[in-house]
Amino acid sequence: MAAKNIVVAGAGFAGVMAARKLAKQLRGTDYQIVLVDKHSFMTYKTELHEVATGRVEPSEVRKDLRTLLKPFSNIKLVTTKITNIDKDAKVVSTMDGDISYEKLVIATGGTTNTFGTPGVEEYGFTLWSYEEAIRLREHIESVVHDGALELDPVKRAAKLSFVVVGSGFTGAELAGELLDQRHGLAVENGLDESEIKIHVVEAAPSILNMLSDRKLADKAQAYFEEHDVTIQESTAVVEVKESAAVLKDGSEIPTETLIWTAGVKAKPQGAKWNLEQGPGGRFMTDQYSRAVGEDDIYVVGDVAAYREPDLIVEDNPRSGWTPQTVEGGESAVNTAVPNIVFDLTGKGQRVDFKGRYQGYAVSIGSHYAVAVLDQIGNVKIGKKGLSMSGFFANMFKYIINIYWYLQVHSWYYLGHYLRDEFFETPDGRNPFYGWTSRNANVLFSLPLRFIVGLTWMSLGQGQPFYGTWVGTVEIIIGWLIVFGMFTSVAGFIGVLIGLYLTIQSGSEVMALIFAASSLAIMNGSGRVLGVDFWLMPYLERKFDLLLHGKEKTIYNDLGKK
Repeated sequence: MAAKNIVVAGAGFAGVMAARKLAKQLRGTDYQIVLVDKHSFMTYKTELHEVATGRVEPSEVRKDLRTLLKPFSNIKLVTTKITNIDKDAKVVSTMDGDISYEKLVIATGGTTNTFGTPGVEEYGFTLWSYEEAIRLREHIESVVHDGALELDPVKRAAKLSFVVVGSGFTGAELAGELLDQRHGLAVENGLDESEIKIHVVEAAPSILNMLSDRKLADKAQAYFEEHDVTIQESTAVVEVKESAAVLKDGSEIPTETLIWTAGVKAKPQGAKWNLEQGPGGRFMTDQYSRAVGEDDIYVVGDVAAYREPDLIVEDNPRSGWTPQTVEGGESAVNTAVPNIVFDLTGKGQRVDFKGRYQGYAVSIGSHYAVAVLDQIGNVKIGKKGLSMSGFFANMFKYIINIYWYLQVHSWYYLGHYLRDEFFETPDGRNPFYGWTSRNANVLFSLPLRFIVGLTWMSLGQGQPFYGTWVGTVEIIIGWLIVFGMFTSVAGFIGVLIGLYLTIQSGSEVMALIFAASSLAIMNGSGRVLGVDFWLMPYLERKFDLLLHGKEKTIYNDLGKK
């Protein structure tokens, strides 16, 4: 029997989660989930500001779809663009052919809303996609380099000034990363750090207006101002020129780098699909997360517009709308998936939308953040949640990201995330000011590796435990360390054996020293004049292929031409 398709259009946060949950619920049935996106990867959009400012490499926000979804054989990937949706025929048309569907989940996400401001498209930058982050990253490095060489003071000021329009999550986090990046840019280009100017322009009377706790917004503003970031409130940019931002009062800020983060709207193709639209061109949904007036089309993520009755404030037309956040999208997914399963199989029951928001955090660079923890699971924390700022708020931001990786069971990408955020960060740009970052040259640990290996071999042959399991293990790890083979594993066992001998002897300080030395060589020292130079990359490739499959730039699991 031919498989019946549930098409998920869009592979952002909401699309990937919807595909996973549907695949799990419908495993063993004749339904398959077809995930369609123009990219073969999911972009981890909440970290785009880190890519744009050089804190992490671009590859770290690209999450290959096959890797994310490898456990589910009933998910088919198709890398293409959707050109049309025929609701009557229940067909999604793509550049590579038509795909019929039993149910359609639209998760096409949003894009930047410039509100038609002249010059933004021509001279400004936006930060809503992987491509836009790369473009901005390259521009920042180039324009500061050119500015350092520019002799004309007017042109120099424009090249060394950054203007962020909008102080929502994206704008505030981008401005924070820019102030962190400023030091490295100055050192690299022989500039005084004070020459690089950062401006945040906000049309509203205050920044971070989505924060209900205004004290947190005040703390964020104070942090910006302490670090020489200029905040201009109640100010609107009405035009963008090649080398200036024009404000509503007619004044100008010299800049060749204006980044527009002031609004979000649905992607423009949605207007052609004849679905009811709401604020920002988003698709209106009912309490079941279905597109209004449709039985077989569901909408999740930033493109969905639903107004929760319990959250509506009279005379406030902006109240009650589902926020365009990861948790807002997740809430819609948790509504749509059980309703789709009920539609198709009769299992379970129909559920109404209920927004579930654990809290939020806004990072102001790598060393500071403001956050609110609203609830843990289903347990509310007070009436207004727990407000945090500084280090603990910063760590809460990391916990939010770690939680998402755990939700999609991606230990592979969780490991990459922790490595890039804590252990391989440039210029001290992590919560611990770089203390946890591993940038040492492992060549210098080579003599220590040989000494530690030979010592363990000698201990295994000469100490009283020789002939027992401890002595045998000491000899084995000694040989492995000397040859640089599985060095990290051998070093870890050496730490344990060293601690064991210390406890057994009661006063054996040398055993404790060997334990500490074994710990020191675990930092990749076997890749210098050791077998691990070839062995570890080979094993990493093989295990990646076995566990996650082969990454591709184009997927076509349906085999359509």
